[in-house]
Amino acid sequence: MDPEIADQVLDHLAGARWFAGKGRRAEVASITPLPWLTDVSAWPAVRVEILRVDYPPAEDPEPVDVDQPEWPYELYQLVTSYHRAPVPGLRHAEIGRRTVTDLGPVIAYDAAQDPQACSTVWRLLLDGAERAGRDAELAFRRSEVSGLDPEATPVPFTGQQSNTSVMFGDQAMIKFFRRIELGPNLDIEVHDALARAGSDDVARLYGWARGRWIQDGTPVEADLAMAVEKLAAAEDGWGLALESLRAEADFAEDAALLGRALAQIHEALRAAFPTAEIAGEATESIMNSRLAAAAQVAPVLADWTPGLQAAFAQVGNGALSTQRVHGDFHLGQTLRTPRGWKIIDFEGEPAKTMAERVAPDSVWRDVAGMLRSFDYAAATVPGPGAARWLAAAREAFVTAYADGPSGGTHAGRGLKPQERAILRAYEADKAVYELVYEVRNRPDWTAIPLGAIRTLADDQS
Repeated sequence: MDPEIADQVLDHLAGARWFAGKGRRAEVASITPLPWLTDVSAWPAVRVEILRVDYPPAEDPEPVDVDQPEWPYELYQLVTSYHRAPVPGLRHAEIGRRTVTDLGPVIAYDAAQDPQACSTVWRLLLDGAERAGRDAELAFRRSEVSGLDPEATPVPFTGQQSNTSVMFGDQAMIKFFRRIELGPNLDIEVHDALARAGSDDVARLYGWARGRWIQDGTPVEADLAMAVEKLAAAEDGWGLALESLRAEADFAEDAALLGRALAQIHEALRAAFPTAEIAGEATESIMNSRLAAAAQVAPVLADWTPGLQAAFAQVGNGALSTQRVHGDFHLGQTLRTPRGWKIIDFEGEPAKTMAERVAPDSVWRDVAGMLRSFDYAAATVPGPGAARWLAAAREAFVTAYADGPSGGTHAGRGLKPQERAILRAYEADKAVYELVYEVRNRPDWTAIPLGAIRTLADDQS
């Protein structure tokens, strides 16, 4: 490949919020173009390009076959729009200037920031279009939803994201996946399953795009983008929690509604995906292994290891029911709308492998994630009422979750003692994960998970 183009692309990646390779030596090893989305006589010319980014060691070992690297690599999607001349207002999205077969001399832009290119993608999705080349193809699929405006104005979202979102009027949002994982995308898979189940706790899925190409000699495919309902007047759950704390207001009602929404999501996921019973000892062993690894990073954990191990032992006392779960549930994954709470981003924890994220897990993983998020919110806005706010939010959320999707005849019963013991184990496991993250990334924040670890460990003494 052209070294100059590879350097242009790498420079662009280095400045992108969604690029996960910062701080590592990275090389653009290949760029695989998918078929043109536009006629090459039309401007801008738009296509998806798949980047393979290699991460060789700081000092190269013996030379290796570049087609079979011995070091890790990642795949990224770059939707590129090509213009014949500079476009006013798009300088921030410029990737570089080059000569492209079929086009001649052009200027390449990140198409997710180019309204003309975004409009092209939107109309192709609404048409359910397909594009095919000799070794690659791209297909758009849309759900059975009518009334979407093909002329909706695209507005790229400029906030911090690990993907890139573009809003289309008040109707829809397209999320372009940046780091590509081969196979079906979990967010699309779950949204599609929940839509079929009639769930009203997530945004409606309008469609998605899937690409197929040859990667390093092997045919592969991956989902590249999804279009979902734009939730009108949506407010971020994390921001609402902080506002509530600053105003010294009660968050219990919202927490209860969140608990009910999560219970409804879990019920729908149980119906849509496989469930399983697993031995609790296996999960206890995994939690203890994570604790041992974390103690190498945060030696302070040694003081609390016996109490944490005792908490984890509660999981080992029998079998655990498992199912598909959210996997990374916290206030930032929720939106409050006039129609109630909506839950977003079903891709799971990004640090986990795909196999880990699709594997059935305990519902207590999600419940514990929200309880830890409440704790972070209360610690972010400390004050005389923070402890009371936290206790009320926790209890309201857990009680509503225990009551189930519709409340039932035992509304307000809360969790059984054994359920609370298992939940404490999952909270402790999550807090250990948080401590390692904070030690490595935000040392000033370590007091938040450490406080929870102390409390949870002391409960076992």
